[in-house]
Amino acid sequence: MKKLNPSYFEFFFFRYGFIVIFVQIVSISLYFFTEEKDTAYMAVMAVLCFLFLVFVCSSDYRMLRKNLPLANVFLTNDGLIINEKPYPAEQIEEVAFMPVRHALNKLPAYFVEITTRDGAAFYFLEKNMGWNFESPTIKVLNQHPLFSSKTKEKSESSEGFSAFKKQKQS
Repeated sequence: MKKLNPSYFEFFFFRYGFIVIFVQIVSISLYFFTEEKDTAYMAVMAVLCFLFLVFVCSSDYRMLRKNLPLANVFLTNDGLIINEKPYPAEQIEEVAFMPVRHALNKLPAYFVEITTRDGAAFYFLEKNMGWNFESPTIKVLNQHPLFSSKTKEKSESSEGFSAFKKQKQS
């Protein structure tokens, strides 16, 4: 079994953690390059960075939970397990990569949509795409013999959370 969706911590760290790391590196560099060595400055910067990270991540988390219940998805040899319910490959109609702008704090977010033959739609956050801007989930599914013909990439939407279909919960 391979987990397809990232944890919330992993998603938010790759989204905002680099900002915090950059600010920390700059503040440490300033500490070593200035003549006055004040450790209170570094401590204040560390606390502010931590508070920024907690505030922004919790804000995005609340926005996600309010607007779109995300699925927990695992890939097995013969299908997917979505929210602890097994779906054989023949029951999955399509797996699509969805770039969406204006969903989380006006920054682009990347989701994966899974639609089933009974009309249900499940969404989850995409893992960090890296430097090549390829969807890691779609790449894994394209290599799987049962899902290679069911994957596609949707065009980018600027509709925010209204770009998602209503979910049918079974």
